[in-house]
Amino acid sequence: MKMGHSKIGIGSLLFSAAICMGCRDGRNVLKFEPDLISTASVEYSSTFSRTGEELYFARSDQEWGSAGMKSTIYRAVKRNGKWSTPKIVSFSGEFEDSDPHLSGDGKTLYFISNRPGADPTVPVSADIWMAKREPNGAWGTPTALPYPLNSEHTEYSPRTDSRGNLYFASDRPGGLGQGDLYVSPFKNGKLGAPLNMGHTLNSATGEWNLGINDKGDLLIFEASQRKENVSSYGDLYISFKEGDHWTVPQNMVELNTSGSDLYPCLTHDGKHLYFTSSDSLKGKSANIYVVDFEGLYRRYKQRSKTP
Repeated sequence: MKMGHSKIGIGSLLFSAAICMGCRDGRNVLKFEPDLISTASVEYSSTFSRTGEELYFARSDQEWGSAGMKSTIYRAVKRNGKWSTPKIVSFSGEFEDSDPHLSGDGKTLYFISNRPGADPTVPVSADIWMAKREPNGAWGTPTALPYPLNSEHTEYSPRTDSRGNLYFASDRPGGLGQGDLYVSPFKNGKLGAPLNMGHTLNSATGEWNLGINDKGDLLIFEASQRKENVSSYGDLYISFKEGDHWTVPQNMVELNTSGSDLYPCLTHDGKHLYFTSSDSLKGKSANIYVVDFEGLYRRYKQRSKTP
């Protein structure tokens, strides 16, 4: 389900009995920080600092997937093993802001917004924006990435690997389906023109929100309307890069529900996977969930096949 616009050392995780109430169908899928991070509102698209002590995510008080759903970006910090009450980040709250991504060095926060750009002649659309962290730790004024990184159509879920390559999804013309995955290589200190990630990952239906590991060789993404899907709204798929090629995407059946399952986020140590789920087809809310990833990694890596 394309959202955005209406669509480590993380350390050891200690879960209380209350959190275990978030387990689904006996699977080790746990709701992340119930009543604090995951609430009766809609929460989605999490991103963590390398230490796991800083968190950004999107929240909306409107119904999940509703037309015109407006989201705001929140921040929370972890001190003495406890997360703080989330607060709206300095630049968010006025416009529709979503899909935050904190770079590995913690100095850049990418996000999607429909705020107007510097050029009033350019039509407003859901574009990739970035804010730089100032020496005092505050976020500077956000700026939109230039064309052709952005387009007159919708961009989704910007993510970076440790080399600075930028991955995102877009429904811009020229793709293979409703929405496709793209990568903009980082070379000579700047991002190059976006490249479609090809037929192995993209299809005639839709590929949307994604997560990439630090090495840039493990990709988890949301795909809609594939025949393997549990839900036509969107399932999580996993693929591995072997040489210059990606393996055939595999449906992560342990995680997917009849609702929307999307916005994957791997911790920097690769031990945990966070993602968003609405749990059911008629779900009016969505929350952030976490699952141990190492077993899933081994299972799908062993099953991976080249196209």
